[in-house]
Amino acid sequence: MQELVRWARTFQVWQYTVSHSTLLLRSYDPEYATRIDVVFPAVELMRLQPTYETLAIHRATEQERRAFLNDEADQITHGSLFLLNEGQGFVHSAKCAWHEDNGNHHAPSKFGPLRGTE
Repeated sequence: MQELVRWARTFQVWQYTVSHSTLLLRSYDPEYATRIDVVFPAVELMRLQPTYETLAIHRATEQERRAFLNDEADQITHGSLFLLNEGQGFVHSAKCAWHEDNGNHHAPSKFGPLRGTE
């Protein structure tokens, strides 16, 4: 398992768009000077909590992916399995990307126009 990134701040499930199967997690807290967006495009499968007090994202190896997903692993032919907080949640998607900026909770995301952001 490869750790991609880790933050010691709260993230929320901010948006999921069915038409593009895109998931956006967002960390916005006036206590911090920045906001962080994490995007997962082309989501095939996910299990999430509404909020994560901290967030660590790991990319599973193919062997770990098959062990974690069991029978479902054969039904998904592209992308990677991303484990959130070592299995508290997961997202199987094409990729995972993040961006930190000075935007507020309603400012547009760097990842494009998403519903719920201006």
